[in-house]
Amino acid sequence: MSHLHRLSTIAIVGLLSLVGAGTGSADPVASKENAWSPLTKAATQIPTDPRERRGQEVFEQRCAACHAAVPKDMIGPPYMPAMAGTQALQARYKGAKPAELEQRTDLTPPFVAAIVRGGLNSMPFFRPTELSGDDLTALGAYLARKH
Repeated sequence: MSHLHRLSTIAIVGLLSLVGAGTGSADPVASKENAWSPLTKAATQIPTDPRERRGQEVFEQRCAACHAAVPKDMIGPPYMPAMAGTQALQARYKGAKPAELEQRTDLTPPFVAAIVRGGLNSMPFFRPTELSGDDLTALGAYLARKH
């Protein structure tokens, strides 16, 4: 095996391990130590309810990479669409509902929990070892806050 082929194989395996982090691999429960850096929110966008505030943190750490607003100026590889979850929901709802989860007014905590634990279409499921029950409850409270 050539040196270049071995390096590309290592890179592919590393990329697959990153992609699989939210799809059932042994990923510990979300924490500040192992999560993506949260996006900065304006003070007016921070919930006052502690459970909703934790839910916002969970969303930013675990969900925003796929379900936040599609940036207008984002440039990236054509095979990795920006905010794939938001784009999938845009295609599904065709403007009948907001594609951005944080803008939805029809979400309920039980619905959020069912989708997160069971997955749906291209969205993977998240096991309790990947997203704790408390964090899932907080996420449901945050996404249902406009309901």
